Amino acid sequence: MESPAPIPPARLVALQAELEPKVHLLKEDSYILGRFPSCQIIIPLPLVSRYHAKIERDGPRYLLSDMGSANGTFVNGRLIHSLHTLKDKDRIGLGSPKDLLCFLDPDPTLVPHSRLTYDKQRMVFLVQGQPLDLPKSQLQLLLHLYENIGSVCSRESCALALWGRAYNRDIDADALDKAVSSLRRQLREVAPEADLIETVRGIGYMLKL
Repeated sequence: MESPAPIPPARLVALQAELEPKVHLLKEDSYILGRFPSCQIIIPLPLVSRYHAKIERDGPRYLLSDMGSANGTFVNGRLIHSLHTLKDKDRIGLGSPKDLLCFLDPDPTLVPHSRLTYDKQRMVFLVQGQPLDLPKSQLQLLLHLYENIGSVCSRESCALALWGRAYNRDIDADALDKAVSSLRRQLREVAPEADLIETVRGIGYMLKL
């Protein structure tokens, strides 16, 4: 039996005329994007910080993060606040929402119709059409994760969504873990096969659809 052909690396394609080269093959484990000449991907634009953002490979995934830049990192016009798992045809902006780069995955995963949906008018989540009866705090937590699908939400941001106040590790760590575990349990009661919330150890949680 022939072994499967290796999957080629993902690519970043420049979307603006002033950016060169026009295509970056992401063959290495990590890349720094920024204005400084030592960056692996140089973006010579005034709104871009010297060391602006990083792309790291994690198995088949590519993770984008901001490196404390002055003006932020954007995906599809939205500012990211934590790790973002890049998806095929995601558009990246550095320093502004303007699209500078397009991420192309040579082996994109086909994403089926979402099992989880949110009815804004009724303010209720549905899993495979079944409504979730959630207390207000857990509704706010799930909505926070839902609004950041594919991105890691920090423990601090999840605590703020839950309780409306800053996270205190000494007081809140166990309570936050229990709240997320309870939310997972309620999701599985409606759809036993659902495993929608991923724990990113030491950082936070990510909703996967």
